[in-house]
Amino acid sequence: MLMDTAQNPLFPAKLLLFGEYSIVIGGQGLTVPYTAYGGSLQFARTNVLNRSGEIRQSNDTLRRFAQYLVSVQQSGKLPAVMDIEQMQTDVQQGLYFDSNIPHGYGLGSSGALCAAVYYRYALHGVDTVTGSASADTIIRLRSIFAQMEAFFHGASSGIDPLVCYLQQPLHILGENSLHVVNMPETPLQILHLFLYETGKPRPANSGLVPLFLKKMENPEFADICRLYLNKYNNNCIQAFLHSDATTLWENFRRLSQFQLVHFEPMIPGFMLQQWRRGLNRRQFYLKLCGAGGGGYMLGLCKNLPETIERLGENGVHELAL
Repeated sequence: MLMDTAQNPLFPAKLLLFGEYSIVIGGQGLTVPYTAYGGSLQFARTNVLNRSGEIRQSNDTLRRFAQYLVSVQQSGKLPAVMDIEQMQTDVQQGLYFDSNIPHGYGLGSSGALCAAVYYRYALHGVDTVTGSASADTIIRLRSIFAQMEAFFHGASSGIDPLVCYLQQPLHILGENSLHVVNMPETPLQILHLFLYETGKPRPANSGLVPLFLKKMENPEFADICRLYLNKYNNNCIQAFLHSDATTLWENFRRLSQFQLVHFEPMIPGFMLQQWRRGLNRRQFYLKLCGAGGGGYMLGLCKNLPETIERLGENGVHELAL
């Protein structure tokens, strides 16, 4: 059972609703906290630590993470002062990250961990868990989290841990422009957003983002993405934020069709038939949710029971944002 306390609050997972690959080429993005999953720092007794492989692995990850933070803090690369000595002491006492966020699903498991570590160990840290953040604060936090999460991915934009920490939706307008937004108060009327669980985690080091960047070296592909991918993606974001169901339905369809044609390597092979069927029958539309390759897909439909019957009730999870 996940614990949520004042000293060790529960940090949620995140969902990138729109913006996969578009963000990389100057398009917009919309990322939201996803409270169905989360994690918090906890302590395990020695006998539990020795008996549980999962807890022991988490404890070891935190040990190596602390060593990394020491090195980047000493080199001046970390724009925050953190009590790493206390973190290392806590790791020796059985500290681990108690989380139900699945790995390989694009839900920000490492982002939630970074948020939890910053909250507990940052000296003079920015407390936005109980308040709001200014634009300058958001920029500063993103810089801190980018350096922290680089331990897990080699490089990071800092956005995943930022949305986990703020626990508020973020509208990404460009590389150095993002702000907190409110979810639309008016429901999408006849439309239903849902997650489709492929049942297949994205493989570690899948190479999908490098593959996209390689394809972007082709001027024709790059022009198509900047013209159409960004257009459909940005239209979806604006339509969603303004509860414009008609525009969202049409642009989600176009985005789904674009990804089917140009991003097929990012779509699990066993999903292609259902993806096409939804488009052809205009029954439901699917798109990538993150880098692709597995994990969750994001879907949009008008008739949810009919879509569940087609895709299977175990795979469809309606989103209430």
